[in-house]
Amino acid sequence: MSGIEEFSGLEVIREAMEIEKRGHAFYSAMSDWAEDDLVRDIFRWLAEDEVAHLRTLKDLIPKYSDGSGWVGEEVFLPYLKRFEEDKIFPDASQIETLVGDRHADRKALDLAIEAEEKFAEFFRLAAEHSRHPEGREAFSWLVEEEIRHAEKLRQRRERLFG
Repeated sequence: MSGIEEFSGLEVIREAMEIEKRGHAFYSAMSDWAEDDLVRDIFRWLAEDEVAHLRTLKDLIPKYSDGSGWVGEEVFLPYLKRFEEDKIFPDASQIETLVGDRHADRKALDLAIEAEEKFAEFFRLAAEHSRHPEGREAFSWLVEEEIRHAEKLRQRRERLFG
């Protein structure tokens, strides 16, 4: 990927796709390791939903193939750089620390909620600054999807752990 000052709309889409792939891997791993059936089920559902999000992002690629950037890049691009440096979904070592922990399911749900909220913010900024109406629409839809994921995770956590 080019330097941050050169990020195009296409590069933002590609970064989002990579994060969706990591989300799928995270949720798939958590569905394998979760102890409670309800936790396992929500992680399976989230893994499948990340694949659907990936398809939505792939559909955007032709709309950004001209290299168009973003309105307000001075706001969006520094955020994207920070976002790129932060881990949105826990990596394998973080997941490993959960295995065998007596609070693993609750901690995994908390990590997932945090990740969904961070990604919703990424998409919110992408929608706000996209020059393409189709991009704004798709990114706004993805914001709603990530918020919906976070809310379902909160509901599941409340149901299981109070």
